[in-house]
Amino acid sequence: MESSDIPIEQRNDWAVVAVDKPMLTSLESDRLLGSLRGYRKQTGCVRFAIDMDGVDFIDSACIGSLVTFLIELDKAGGKLVLAGCQRTVEDLLKITGLTSHMMLIPSIQDLEEYEETDGQAD
Repeated sequence: MESSDIPIEQRNDWAVVAVDKPMLTSLESDRLLGSLRGYRKQTGCVRFAIDMDGVDFIDSACIGSLVTFLIELDKAGGKLVLAGCQRTVEDLLKITGLTSHMMLIPSIQDLEEYEETDGQAD
């Protein structure tokens, strides 16, 4: 997965990222982080939604990349939302405590509803 292969689409104030790899390991997470940072630098966008629907596994490097990016966004007043996480990924995010720092939504189609509630969980 090269940086240019990671689709990032602007939807209103959100950069929507589609991850199409079933396993996010260190190599893929480094490229994802590079793409997210590059897009942020290029556009100034600070609200990112990552569609994780096709991801079955993330390793500790990926969690580290998400934490790094989350900290950067937090400092800029931004937000990070993960959409469509598989149960195994969601459980890992809960165990690590990341769900208290970012919102998980059922699917990327729910982003509009998330926007309307100003990012508040139901």
